[in-house]
Amino acid sequence: MYKIVLPILGFENNSSLEIEKVDEFFSFLKLDKDTKISVINIKALNKVSFDFVIDKSSLEKLKISSKDDFETYFIVVSQDPVEHSIINLVAPIFVNEKEKLIGQYVTSEQVEPYLASLNKCVHL
Repeated sequence: MYKIVLPILGFENNSSLEIEKVDEFFSFLKLDKDTKISVINIKALNKVSFDFVIDKSSLEKLKISSKDDFETYFIVVSQDPVEHSIINLVAPIFVNEKEKLIGQYVTSEQVEPYLASLNKCVHL
């Protein structure tokens, strides 16, 4: 069980969740027995590059002091066909595996509109 220390947008009343790994890139954030959010690890998005700054308060809440302390995930909105799926790049999910802490961070940087189709970013 992971403690939510930065609210997950739309699920602000949740205080914890489980992570259900599908493979090394895809996982589900399981908020309750009926609610799962699809996420993709940043490592799967090898054709996407961007930088953003995380504020000190958020880093402290997540107990992050170095890049080795966390993994970065993005929410996937699945569509049919899969080529129309969207990945939210402006509100990453950070997971501190060691401390079992998780949170969503809305970046303040301007990000170019981008629709990441899964068949181009991930080797299926």
